[in-house]
Amino acid sequence: MRVLQEEETIRNKVILHKNDEKILALLCSNVRLPLSKIANVLRLSRQSTEYRIKVMEKHHLLAGSRAVINIKELGYHSYHFFLMLQDSKSEKELVFRCKQSSMVNTLINYSGKWNYELSIMAKETEDALKHFLNTIDGLKVIDYVPTILLRTIKSTVLPGLESKKLPSLKYIRNDPSFAKQFLLSRQEYRVDNKDKEILYLLSQNCQLTLSEIGKKIKLTNDAVAYRIKKLVRGNYIIGFRPVVDYAALGKSIESILIKIHNRTPEVDEKMSQYAQSNKRIVWATALFSTWDYLVYFLHENQEEIHEFVKELKDGFSEYLISYEILFAYREYKYSYMTEEIRNSKQEVINRP
Repeated sequence: MRVLQEEETIRNKVILHKNDEKILALLCSNVRLPLSKIANVLRLSRQSTEYRIKVMEKHHLLAGSRAVINIKELGYHSYHFFLMLQDSKSEKELVFRCKQSSMVNTLINYSGKWNYELSIMAKETEDALKHFLNTIDGLKVIDYVPTILLRTIKSTVLPGLESKKLPSLKYIRNDPSFAKQFLLSRQEYRVDNKDKEILYLLSQNCQLTLSEIGKKIKLTNDAVAYRIKKLVRGNYIIGFRPVVDYAALGKSIESILIKIHNRTPEVDEKMSQYAQSNKRIVWATALFSTWDYLVYFLHENQEEIHEFVKELKDGFSEYLISYEILFAYREYKYSYMTEEIRNSKQEVINRP
């Protein structure tokens, strides 16, 4: 999702220059790549590369960075609830409670029938439902729909841009991006409390240096690097991504809930292929709910929304029962890891 302040400001559309798309593609593949490496593979000067990135930051196109955390490896699951609230007082209270919650990782405000999407990370369904009911207790909730995320079908930053062929990224000496570890086979690894601290810090800002992380958790740079390598190979860290404000590109992001009939593994595979090839889809997931899929997609105008829906109808005419578009208005909270996960105690393991 795009990142918005509570009071959204008007921004001019960023005009991408000649090499901006190539720089963005590399940053989307791994935002921790060093400037010198990006400049080298694109045959640009380091100064020019740094300047182009600073311009994108200035215009809020690049609005931060996050490590994508695989919470399932930590024993947690994601539960999304779509709510319909009756009045603005209840909405304000919901926002306040979700911001204070250590289990809520996402809160998005929509225009439409369902005006909020709330995501909770929990180990058990019972824990998620209990926290949700506590969160909405006393609020004027007209209706809500719970969903369990089963499997991520697609997860990207800028669809279409990232699919372009990128220059080969060879091994980087003292590599801060850990690019090599992402290419190696998976290696079993048990996290301890220090590891979870690292995961949480990177989930908030994955461009922190080894030194900055080390100072916060009292470890040497080498010890931090060792642990991050293990966390990547253990599949706890899926990637290092920039936060992109789509509004700076003149784009908006919306959600669509999809319901089909006769859902089978073959239909799931067809949806997966559709999502992977669609250049508007940012994120898609299979659900256990009254709905079968949740999709986030990008568009620049009303016509592109119409085209997207037409493609969906044509592609799934045999299966589609209904769909519901939710127009994203404001994002109050969004993170790949919660404080609850960070603070849950793990067995102490002797390691650097």
